[in-house]
Amino acid sequence: MALVPLENYIFFLAQFQTFGYVLVYATVLMVQNYRKSLHPKAWEIPRKFRGTLLAIGFVEAVSSLLSFIGAARLPGVMIPLLSQTILLWQVVLLYTVLRKSMSGLQLLGVGAVVSGVGLAAWPARGQGSSLWTNIDPKFAMIYIFSCLFPALDTLLKDRLFRKGRTMQNGKDVDLFIVNTFGSASQALFVFLLFPFVTMSRGIPLDGIGEHLSMGWECFRGITPSCGSDCGGAPILPVLYVLINLLFNVSALNLIQKAGNIALSLVMSGVVPLTMWAFTLPWPLLGAPPSLGLNFILGTMLLTIGLLIYNSPLWIPKLKEAWDAKQP
Repeated sequence: MALVPLENYIFFLAQFQTFGYVLVYATVLMVQNYRKSLHPKAWEIPRKFRGTLLAIGFVEAVSSLLSFIGAARLPGVMIPLLSQTILLWQVVLLYTVLRKSMSGLQLLGVGAVVSGVGLAAWPARGQGSSLWTNIDPKFAMIYIFSCLFPALDTLLKDRLFRKGRTMQNGKDVDLFIVNTFGSASQALFVFLLFPFVTMSRGIPLDGIGEHLSMGWECFRGITPSCGSDCGGAPILPVLYVLINLLFNVSALNLIQKAGNIALSLVMSGVVPLTMWAFTLPWPLLGAPPSLGLNFILGTMLLTIGLLIYNSPLWIPKLKEAWDAKQP
C-alpha cells in the first residue's frame, strides 16, 4: 500500500526506509556502547571491513530500488511468490562463487519451491486467467533480478561474521555494528544511484530538481503538479517503515535468542500467511485476485519445499532433542 501513493517517487520511500534503519540501529548501538556490553574490538570491525560494509550497502541499495520498481507494478500476491526465487540465486552463487555443492535433499527443496510458485500462479481448471494475466513481464523480471542482491548480501555478511569472529577471539560480531554501518552505506548508495533511477524513467538530469520537489510534495500527501494521486501519504509510508523496522528488530532478537534455525522456520511460515494477507480487500490495492485450488496447493508445496531446503538446520536439532529424551 505504501508504494501506491509513491509509485512515481520510490526514491523517497527507499531513503526514508534506510535513514529509519540507520537511526534505530545506531540508537541501539549507542545504548550498548553506553552499557559497555560491546566487545573491546567491536569498533575495529567497521574500520577493518569497510570495503565489505560498502559492498553490503551497495547490494542492499540496488535490491531496495529494484524491488520497489518491480513491486510497484505487480499484484501484491505475486510479491511473496516471486521472492522465493532468491533460492535459485543462492544455488547459482553457491556453485559459481563459493564452488560448493548442495545435498540432494536441499536440491529437492529448491525444486519443490519453484514448482510451488509455478503451480500457485497457474490457472485452475475452469478459471480463465492466472496471476500472470495483465502483468507486464518486464516488472516481474526486474523483481526476480532484485532477489539476486539479497543472496549476495547473505554471502557478504557471512564472510564478515566469520572473519570478525576470528578477530574477536571466537565471540560473535554484534549484529547492530554490521546493520548500522551497512544501512549507512545503503543510504549513501541509494542517493548516488538516484540519477540513474530517474534517467531510467525518462527524467533528464536537469529535471531532477523538479522531480525531487514533486516527490517531497507527494510524500507529504500533497498532490503535485504532475497529477499523481498521493492519497495515503505520509501515513502509509511511515507505517510501512515502522512495521518493517519492528520486523527486522524482532528477527535480530530471534537470531540472538534462538538462532538461525528458529528464524528460518518462522520465515517459512510467514510466506503462506503473506500470500493469504494479499487476498484480503485492502485499501488502495483494488479487488483481490480470484485464487483457485492451484494457488492453495502451490502455496502448500512451496512451504514444504522451504522446510525441506532448511532441513539441514532443523533435523539435527530434532535428533539431538530426541536422543536427549531417550533413557
